[in-house]
Amino acid sequence: MEAENSSLLKKVEADQAEIDIMKVKIAELEEEKARRDEQNKYFKLKNKELEAANAQKDQKMYMMNKVLESLIGMSVEQKFKEIQVEEVRAIRQAVIDAEMKNNGKRVEGTSDVAERAIVLSSVTESPIQNPCPISTVSGRGR
Repeated sequence: MEAENSSLLKKVEADQAEIDIMKVKIAELEEEKARRDEQNKYFKLKNKELEAANAQKDQKMYMMNKVLESLIGMSVEQKFKEIQVEEVRAIRQAVIDAEMKNNGKRVEGTSDVAERAIVLSSVTESPIQNPCPISTVSGRGR
């Protein structure tokens, strides 16, 4: 019986040691949870601050757009699109001008002859050879 009691006593002591270890782990986990809860509170406050700052920035942008719209007489988006179209046209025109300049450098004599030929042919092919004044045309109908 004493042997049985001593084995039970050893088992109780081992279980008690395990319980003590678990209590320490629980305390550590509770501390970790408390630390994370504090972090969550901090981040929630930071998020609220950022949302307020973003809302204020959005309001300022809205007001600036309204002022710009009243100054330019159209919405900012319309003006932006208009400027984009102008830029695209300017780029295209620069490309065309560069190509014309390069073509002119390569074949200088030929381009002059071709232009003269076009001008001469367009003048000789004109359907109105002898235009008469408008007053004469309107006087015929009476």
